[in-house]
Amino acid sequence: MIPHANNAEIRKDLEVTIRELSDTYEELSLLYRLSEVLSGASVDEIAEQVVDEAINSLDVRTAALLFYNEDSKQLFTKSFRGWWDKDTVIDRNDKLIWSAVVEKKPIAFCKIGEIGPLDQLRDRTSILVCPLTGKTRVIGALVLADRESKGEFYSNDIKLVMAMASQAALIIENALLYRELEDFLLFAIRSLVKALEASSLWTAGHTERVTEYAIAIGAAMGLSTKQIEKLRICSLLHDVGKIAIPKEILDKPDLLTAVEMNEVKKHPMIGAEILGGFKQLTDVILGIRYHHEYWDGSNGNQELKEEEIPLISRILAVADTFDAMTSDRPYRKRKTREEAINEIVSLSGKQFDPKVVAAFKEWVNRQGPIFAL
Repeated sequence: MIPHANNAEIRKDLEVTIRELSDTYEELSLLYRLSEVLSGASVDEIAEQVVDEAINSLDVRTAALLFYNEDSKQLFTKSFRGWWDKDTVIDRNDKLIWSAVVEKKPIAFCKIGEIGPLDQLRDRTSILVCPLTGKTRVIGALVLADRESKGEFYSNDIKLVMAMASQAALIIENALLYRELEDFLLFAIRSLVKALEASSLWTAGHTERVTEYAIAIGAAMGLSTKQIEKLRICSLLHDVGKIAIPKEILDKPDLLTAVEMNEVKKHPMIGAEILGGFKQLTDVILGIRYHHEYWDGSNGNQELKEEEIPLISRILAVADTFDAMTSDRPYRKRKTREEAINEIVSLSGKQFDPKVVAAFKEWVNRQGPIFAL
């Protein structure tokens, strides 16, 4: 028979084990939620989600995610909840936060007092500062304050926050690297398109105007920030395929022959092929490829119609046509804005998506009393 004392010890050991397993489960659950939610998210979305998870998981009233600015050598507020001041900028005089960042170790305080020049942290309780460090750069810091129930931060709390901060830092670093690479690639491609436009008297400024119109239509349709960004990139690159079209065709002062027109019609497909290596631009590539499809499928380019055509393409089709109609071409004069608007409206349900045309009308009507139906 096992002695009573041994039973007590076993029970104590079991309780410790259960508590440790519970902490581990909580940590793994948090990391899983983060990985699920943050996959493919923008840097801003990642920052918001990290702060929300910190608030919910650590039972704190205040959380702030600070990003390091390489140029100013300061930390600025990227996302926050609670009493934190959104305009807070932290330089190296603030020893509490910077020591955590520089030493790459979390710092926890129960009672703060005089800890540095950051006034909003004075007289606060239960402060935890956790560094965010990627593989190649300093990301920033996560600041938590004012626990609702437990008071101070314990070792298992710090372990949980460190795990969350480590994963968040890697995800943010990857997102930043991706954005930097994407910006560079798009800049290079956009430079080619601008050079193409600059060589022609007839297309200068076309891309910028189409981008402006497309974003305005997208906003009127209530597109999300992520959708608007994809629409912007698609608009900026929609004519990249014209790089492969002979200049004498693009600038021909007379009407194009059937053969020449067929060459010009290839530019959406060519553009999609040029960008085809950028797997992260899949939606943009599809938007470019199909931006000359007709809503009713009557032009027979790709045998797509109605909702089969990507929304980005449908918006771009209206914006591109509107600019083309209101711009001079070698073989014709421009239409007035009123003429162009009325012609686009007349093609609703035929060449263009009725919902996109409705949003287009909403936008142009906000610009002034241009026309009335």
